[in-house]
Amino acid sequence: MPLLVFAVLSRIRQRLALAIVVTALIPVLVAIWLAESTVRQTAARFHQPEIETHLERSLGVYEELAHAVKRGMRSEAAAIAERGSLRRAAKSGDAAAVKRELAVIFSEHPSLVSLVVKDAEGRALARHDRGRPLDPKLENALEVERELGDPSDPDAAVLVSVFATERARFDELSEMNQFVDLYKAVDRRREADQTSYVLAFALLLGITIALAIGVGTLLAQNVAGRVRELSKATQLVAAGDLTIRVPERGHDELAELARAFNSMLAEVADSRSRIEYLQRIAAWQEMARRLAHEIKNPLTPIQLAVQEIHRRCPEGDANFKRLLDSTLEIVEDEVGTLRRLVGEFSDFARLPRAILEREDLAVFLREQRDRLLGRDEERSDGEIPLDLVRGRAEGAELVFDLPRAGEEPLEVLMDRQMLRRVLLNLIQNAFQALGEKPGEVRVRLSRDGDFANLDVEDSGPGIPEENRQTVFDPYVTTKHDGTGLGLAIVKKVVIEHGGSVTAQVSELGGAQLRVRLPRLGSRASALVHGALESRSEAGVGG
Repeated sequence: MPLLVFAVLSRIRQRLALAIVVTALIPVLVAIWLAESTVRQTAARFHQPEIETHLERSLGVYEELAHAVKRGMRSEAAAIAERGSLRRAAKSGDAAAVKRELAVIFSEHPSLVSLVVKDAEGRALARHDRGRPLDPKLENALEVERELGDPSDPDAAVLVSVFATERARFDELSEMNQFVDLYKAVDRRREADQTSYVLAFALLLGITIALAIGVGTLLAQNVAGRVRELSKATQLVAAGDLTIRVPERGHDELAELARAFNSMLAEVADSRSRIEYLQRIAAWQEMARRLAHEIKNPLTPIQLAVQEIHRRCPEGDANFKRLLDSTLEIVEDEVGTLRRLVGEFSDFARLPRAILEREDLAVFLREQRDRLLGRDEERSDGEIPLDLVRGRAEGAELVFDLPRAGEEPLEVLMDRQMLRRVLLNLIQNAFQALGEKPGEVRVRLSRDGDFANLDVEDSGPGIPEENRQTVFDPYVTTKHDGTGLGLAIVKKVVIEHGGSVTAQVSELGGAQLRVRLPRLGSRASALVHGALESRSEAGVGG
């Protein structure tokens, strides 16, 4: 059986893990395919061969414009160098004449920045400029040298012309050139970038699916482990162990199953304990019936025989007469005690089964309060010990703490006569626990979810902790003249009402006997009374 359970749990774990993997893998593959398609379509949309052609043409236009500007400046420099008047003035070495020629030339060429005529040895013969320096932020300079004369003449002067043009044109050319180079580089890397993007996306999704598999495996192990715990608990329950409980972790369906399982075990254990107790009570009742029969028969002959001996005693011997008087008194007292015990045994043996009817427990207790405290004109019928309560009134007080009339009914299924007997037994035990000392006995009724709690408390010495579980067993008593049947009768009646009775410590310092009855219409009431009906059909107890 354990191997079969282990195999089933392993298959559950494998199926859960496989389901998680498949569930995660299919969307991942679809996502990778969509990502690759999206990247390629996006790249194709933004990469058009016509764009590169137009960029190349635009760059060519910019370069041609730049070359044209430079050619124009060189042509201007050549034309200036060909002026005959400038050549003659430079050849004569007349600096003033050269300077005048330079000034005339400046007025004809607005793009000039400066003109310098140098002799064959490189010394400046004459210079003329526009009156302001070149602005490198806005202008670019082009310097052109031309000989003023025959190039083969070693003594020919040299004209150095410096022209200025707008810097923006050449900057645009440089930027355009860089942009075209960048576009070509991006185009060359396009395929590699597409592949890297898809790989990166696939890696991210791969990590995601690995995490999903890990989490799924842990969840599968957790689920399988909790199912294994339930399986082991079920095997122990099948073996008869009703004390086992499974952990109630979390708020999922398995946790609800664990709570339901534990609740079921508690209810089964409670029902079993009730049935077992009623079975023991039935056996004790049979024993009490036989014991009462065996004790009752010889009591009358014994008493009659002693009385006859006392009656026929001669009058002459006073000592013997006193002995017979003492013997008769002892025998009659002990016979009376035995008759009382026989009566209690007989009552216990004839204890009827409870006949449950719908009643308001608060109303019932208010009626009993009025009768016990003398507020009801109806006299006792022998079941309500009014003399007991009134006789204790000077030294002890009986207090009822009950819901007020008009509040929400506290309905239960009950047998009025049997529950009255329970109440009187508990009150009488409480007063007996007080003894001759002043004190208080309190009867309190309260709601507790699906249950009603009826507490009878006293300010006496209380019940020792080691006796609180056995005090309800028949023939268990701490009183020197008790039979140990009162609380056993209480527990039997309470069980037949579907409730429970426990001994606790009272706030008054003494004992608290709590009778816990399921409220009418509650789940506890349906479960408990269903179990009791099954027990009744089986003929257990009573």
